Amino acid sequence: MTQTFDVEALIKLRGQTRAIADALKAQASDYLATVAPLIRPQTLFGEYLQGAQRSSGRETQHHFQSLIELYERIGSATPFQLVSELEVPLNLISTTPELFPLEYDKVLAPSGQTVRITSPVRWVVGFNAFDLAHFRNVVKDPNRSSAELYRFVVHYLVLFYCLSKAPGLGRLFDGLRFALSFERLKGFGDLPFCIISSPLRSELPDDSVIRSSTQIAGNASFEELVSRDNIMEMNDDIRQRLLLTIEGL
Repeated sequence: MTQTFDVEALIKLRGQTRAIADALKAQASDYLATVAPLIRPQTLFGEYLQGAQRSSGRETQHHFQSLIELYERIGSATPFQLVSELEVPLNLISTTPELFPLEYDKVLAPSGQTVRITSPVRWVVGFNAFDLAHFRNVVKDPNRSSAELYRFVVHYLVLFYCLSKAPGLGRLFDGLRFALSFERLKGFGDLPFCIISSPLRSELPDDSVIRSSTQIAGNASFEELVSRDNIMEMNDDIRQRLLLTIEGL
């Protein structure tokens, strides 16, 4: 990874990173679209969803009660501090999953400048129409709409609950080499997000390089970079498992 500020080298590396990121996201999006029919809130919550058909009462009641407890614990806490109860029946505006950029803030030394970093190889899963960047803006807005914040929290909680109750999806994505995990993101309290990670690692150059780049670009954002070395260091999990299987035979 470049450790000194070389404009030409950085431009080339950024171009390579963008091409790789676009290819990886297209593949991950295709996988997600293929399994989207398996992420069905109607199956878990039945008549507790607006417009859904009645199903097994005891099972759907259990799932919806679990969702209520999750909402009350996370939604009422900082930074959301929602006071409204979970609606019955629940009105879900969208149930089609989509990938959003995974972003985080980095403080550069020694200036203390905060830069928004984007990962080119990891994404947050959300329902479309519920963009993560907009969600972050709503959370930070002191004059935010409680109704809009409620919709964001509920949709991300429903998605998390559906995915957490389908462990087979995690194993499927692992087999496709796009790992599925649950993580908490800074600024969103205890709300768990579903993250899809590609098998490729990205990294950041020195803070001085990031600082010089943002000064030239005139903004406070930077994307992690992917080099040829990152591609060459990728491991083949299937090969490793098979080698372990025959070891000692």
